[in-house]
Amino acid sequence: MATGPLLSACLIVKDEEAHLPRCLASLEDLADEIVLVDTGSIDATVEIAEAAGARISHEPWREDFAFHRNQAMDRARGRWLLIIDADEELVDTDAAETRHHLEHAPLPPVLLVRNTLVYPDGHRFDLVSPRVVCAESGIRFRYPIHEQLAVEDCRAALSNIRLLHHGYLSAEGLAAKEGRNRRIAEAMEETPHGLHCRARSAMSQGDWPVVLDTSRRLLDCNCAPSQRMDACVLGGAAAFSLRDDAALATFLEAGRELDSACPDLFFLELLDAARRYGRSLGEGAEPGGAFLRPRVFHHNAKEVERLIRAFTGTDSDNGQHH
Repeated sequence: MATGPLLSACLIVKDEEAHLPRCLASLEDLADEIVLVDTGSIDATVEIAEAAGARISHEPWREDFAFHRNQAMDRARGRWLLIIDADEELVDTDAAETRHHLEHAPLPPVLLVRNTLVYPDGHRFDLVSPRVVCAESGIRFRYPIHEQLAVEDCRAALSNIRLLHHGYLSAEGLAAKEGRNRRIAEAMEETPHGLHCRARSAMSQGDWPVVLDTSRRLLDCNCAPSQRMDACVLGGAAAFSLRDDAALATFLEAGRELDSACPDLFFLELLDAARRYGRSLGEGAEPGGAFLRPRVFHHNAKEVERLIRAFTGTDSDNGQHH
């Protein structure tokens, strides 16, 4: 019979006094131990963790999320490791059921978790990601930012664990995270993952020229189909914002070859069609311009522009995001 802790919750933190109490309280019935790597907190984070009985180590921040996550995992004693952030909490999860399965069920080495991200405008985004691994598997993280568990060749199962992510609720906090992410991304090597991170971080700050250039380079390199599709979507969004019709057409064509049913491509095509429609109305209304036949539909160029702004948060006159 295996001995020792069944489940360790592994965290890396810095100045998380606003979120950490909620996170730790949610783990009381699930985790046998909390393993926390603090990367330089100057608020009450450490005191909160100590009061909860966490095992804490202090490490200087190395601009590398994977490195510090692996530190926490290496120091855990549980047979199963749950990776969780301080701004997340366990919700709608039967902890007793989870522990029973971890103890007795024939499980693969990787378990998937449902996670809901909430944004300042109230928008909620649900995703499923690997967050629980068997300690004996030796699975660890890679990449300094947008870090990922190296689970490509592993079997996985969907767990009953659900997380709610609060870290994106503050617009100011989100902006600070995006600035940090971009700094790390720009220091990464020009690998497919590095290019992908640069494009994403530049998009988050509305730097469309960089998104366009980086997406082109990502599309041209030998990368996974999922990264190629992201290059098409990110590059297409940049081309639309920069009013580069030729580039948008190139990204859309490449994207269709990968997945002709991708909703993001349909959305970009819709925006492109709407702008072309509004442009044609404006050109038809120019002095000397004329439509070749009576109009059939109701035409209102200003309404088209308003709809584009509503969809994209963009000033359609200059292509800049607010």
